[in-house]
Order: sequence, then structure tokens, then C-alpha cells
Amino acid sequence: MKKIFTLFFLLPVATAYAQSPDTIRIDYQHLPQSNIRHKARHGSLVVLEIVNINKSRYNIQVNSTSTNFFLQQPDILKKLDGSAVKLNTTEDPKPDEGSSFAFNDGVLALRAQLQEELTPFKASYKKLNDKLDSYWKSLEDFTKAVDVLQHSLLYKNELTTVKDACDGTYAKAEQDLLTATTAFVNNNKIKNETAATSKDLLLAQVTNIIDHYTKIATTEKANLEQLEKDIEEEVKPFKEVSDNVMAGLQPLKKGAKSMDFVKDSTILEKAIRITYERVDAVQSNKTIVSKAGDLVDNYVLLDQKTLIANSYKMITPVNYTIRQTALADKDELKFEIKIDPKDNTICADPGLQTPIIVKTFGGFKIDFSTGFFMNFGNNNFFDQSYRLDSIAGDPDHATIARNDNRNKVIPSLGALMHAYYRTGWAVQPALAIGVSLSTGSSTKFNYHAGISLAAGRDQRIVASFGWTLTQATLLSSKYQEGQVVARSAMGTTVETESFHRWGNFLAVTYNLTR
Repeated sequence: MKKIFTLFFLLPVATAYAQSPDTIRIDYQHLPQSNIRHKARHGSLVVLEIVNINKSRYNIQVNSTSTNFFLQQPDILKKLDGSAVKLNTTEDPKPDEGSSFAFNDGVLALRAQLQEELTPFKASYKKLNDKLDSYWKSLEDFTKAVDVLQHSLLYKNELTTVKDACDGTYAKAEQDLLTATTAFVNNNKIKNETAATSKDLLLAQVTNIIDHYTKIATTEKANLEQLEKDIEEEVKPFKEVSDNVMAGLQPLKKGAKSMDFVKDSTILEKAIRITYERVDAVQSNKTIVSKAGDLVDNYVLLDQKTLIANSYKMITPVNYTIRQTALADKDELKFEIKIDPKDNTICADPGLQTPIIVKTFGGFKIDFSTGFFMNFGNNNFFDQSYRLDSIAGDPDHATIARNDNRNKVIPSLGALMHAYYRTGWAVQPALAIGVSLSTGSSTKFNYHAGISLAAGRDQRIVASFGWTLTQATLLSSKYQEGQVVARSAMGTTVETESFHRWGNFLAVTYNLTR
């Protein structure tokens, strides 16, 4: 039986169960949870039907693309999409007569009369059939090795599917990896090997299988090429001796018994015919074997074993984890995250661009605020003015009196420095010191110390209370209020001086910048 060298592709048809060999029907109200595979005869029409969907409520677009794969030889081993490549060759026509198909001339009735022709025939027959026996044994080993290498490419595609999945957890990816690898090892094991349970040991088994069958494939490829040449060289001498032995049999037809002649003629003709059939089978296999040899060469050239191992090693926890280390040494730590699919993927764009903000607590901090101050205190906190009141009956003397001062507060604008231990609370207590500037009859600096409460995170309002140290214009220390003084000594004005005085303040300030 003659077969051809074929590539069978499994078609990845999406989420439907086929209702007939050429029709795929999807019930939109009961979508299947997993992908299905559908087969259709080459050249036939395939119809996709989506039923139970309201077309007035949906924009529907269905496109189909028909593609031939692997038209260029190197792509065969790089782009296999999950299909099995089978090396189907013409089988050996030799009957099942043991491991050696040796011609036995002892059964020939006319052996003695044909001795001269039989001797070279037997030698050529044995030489050619020994080569043919070696060919079929080598082909058997070669076919097995090529089959395993093709399985490894299917396995590589499974790894790629797991590795390139757009979603899912590492636990699922690891389970899919172990499942696919265990199946590959069990289906292509060497002798009685069983699949390991360890991830690392499984990879070692995979590479061992690939190394083993790659060596067989390359060795037997060379053997087959040489045997094809050897067989072709042996055909011509075999034809000559087989023609001679059959020609030598014809003159014996008249003198021999009819039964003996027919028997010997049948034995010789069968031996010659089967030998030629075996040679023809080798010739018919040459194209197939050559193509399979190219597959092996490309497999080695592209270093498929390394590609498989690299895909395997990509399925690790580190490749399913984003890890970025930063020091939280300020008030806030912010991670900017932007996730977009790569250009060469078909993953949906999640549009994810999310900042991660980390607020810190603990540690001492100093910051600043500016704003409005209200300063207040007793009479000596404010600037005072004085006058001389006349004394009845004594025009030469006067009494020192203080003019009324209706100021209750002194407004000012200033800044505070806040020192605090980060609590992480929405309201942050702090110690405060600062300075403010007040204007009026004179410009003065005020110095402050107190406590604050700051509310807010991004921009803060700060309320502060405490003590104010300021300069006040008061009666000179040489005099006292109500004191009687000589007009000749005082003149027309009362002498004043500047003194530092304590008061209090309330402030509402604002953190201008973060």
C-alpha cells in the first residue's frame, strides 16, 4: 500500500459545536465555555451560523481567512500551529518470512542444471536484499525519530500558548505546563521511562528525549541517503543475473517435468518480483525521506531544543510578578503603573494607567505655611501715646496721662515653621515658630511660638495658637503714669521708648506647596 507524506492541521475553530460535517452553529444564548475543533473536507464549503442573537442590538462583523502554512522550508519548524506531521512511507513489500529474506535454492527441482546461473544470482540477490533489509530497519528508526521531533514542535506550541496567554494566574499556567509536559514525556518516552513530578526533572526528561531522537534522526538520515545510493548501484548487476537465470531455465522446459519447471519458475519469478517491488518502494520513498530529512536539518539549524527549553523556563513566578522597589523616605510614595499589550499580541487593551500612592507615617518632619495672624494681649502689648494734663492752681506742673487706645488686636501677615512627628492622621498636630509683619503707624516684626493643627493631605489649612513677642511703644522708664512733672523739664511731649512685650496670637495659615 502506497501513502503520501502529509501535514495534518488541526483547525482552531472558536467556541462552537458542529451540527454537521460542514456547518458550525453557535447558540448566542448558550455560548460554550471552551473552544472546539471542527474538521471539514478539503474543498468543501464550511458555514458558520450564529443563532439567537438580536441583530438590531449588535454590530456584527465576521471575517474569514484561509491560509496555507509553511510554504517556506524554515518556517515549517518555526511556525507549526499544533498539527502533527506524520512521515507516511510506502511499506516494505517483503513477505513476513523472518528477519532475513534469503533465497533458498535447495527447494529447486532443477537446481543442478541451473548451477552456473544460480551462483551469481544468489550472491547478487543476497547483497541487494541485505541492503534493502538495512534500509527498512533504518527507515523505521528514522520515522520514529521524526515523529517524536514533530511531537516536540506541537508541545512547543502548547508551551507558547501557555506562555503568551493574556490572562490567568501563575498557578494555572504552571498546571497547564506540567500537564502538557507530562503528556509529551509519556507519549515519547525512552524505554520504560515515566514522567517525573518535579518541574526541573520534567524539563531534563524533555531535553533528553529531544537529544536522543535528534541523534537517531540525523544518523539514520545519513544512513538512508547512503543506502539509497547502494541499492541503486546493485539493481543493474541484479537485473543481469536474474535475466540470465530465467533465460537458463527456459531450455530446461522441454526435458524437465512440467510440475518441476512450473515450481522452479514460480519460485524464481516470485523472488525476482518481490526484490523489484522492494526497490520500487525505496524509489517511491525518496521524495518523502528527502523532505523529512530537510525537516530534521531545519530542526537542528533552528535549535528547537533551546527554543522549547526557553519557553519552558519562561513559565516561572517571576514572569507573573511585577516588582519595583522604592524607599518611602518622604511624605508620599507614588508608583505610576501603565499596562498596555505589546504590539505583537492579540490581547485586549485594558487601558490601565493607575497610580499607586503610599502615604507615610512616622519620622520627624519640618514644613512651612503662610497666612494671617491676629496678635493680642494687655495694654502694654500695644503702642501707647501720652499727654500732659494741667493741674488746677499750678501752671508750672502737669500730670502724665495715657491716651485711650481702642486697638484690641494687631493684624499681621507672616509664616510659620512646623515641626512634628508624622502621625498619618487627617489632622496633624505640630509645634510652630515663626515671624509676621504688622503695619500701622510703624512697621514691626512679631515673633511667634506655639502649637498647630494642620488639616488636609494634598493642601493643608493650619490653625495655630501661641505666644507673640513684639515691640511696643510705651512711657519711658523714667516716668510713670499719673506722675507730676515740671513743664519746664518735659516740654510739650511725653518721652516714650520701645519695649519687647509678650502677647498671644491666633493664625490661620496655608501650605502653599507640597
